[in-house]
This record gives sequence, C-alpha cells and structure tokens, in this order.
Amino acid sequence: MSAILFVLLKPMLFLTLKKLFKKQMKQWIISALEWLSLQTDNDIDDAIVKKVKVAMKLGVV
Repeated sequence: MSAILFVLLKPMLFLTLKKLFKKQMKQWIISALEWLSLQTDNDIDDAIVKKVKVAMKLGVV
C-alpha cells in the first residue's frame, strides 16, 4: 500500500522541490562555475560563465 502511495505522490513531491529549490540551484551552479573558472587562466571560461549568468537571469536556462 505504501508503495502505491509513493508512486502516486512522488511526482508531486519532485515538482514541489523543483519549484522551491530552483533559484538556490541556479545560484549554486553559477558560484561553482565561477570557482572553476578561477582555477584556470583562460578567457574562454570567463566568457562562458558570463553567458550562463545572463541566460539564467533571463530565465532561458
């Protein structure tokens, strides 16, 4: 019986979690990309991080 309830409630649970943590996940991804780009001395990495930041602020990603 509990397995059936889990199967029925799992999609609603994941949708709720996705809505709650969407902004925090975006911020974490951006900070992780910035940290990784600081580890290398490459201009391409910096440009990619800037593009990802702009895309996430616009709601594209």
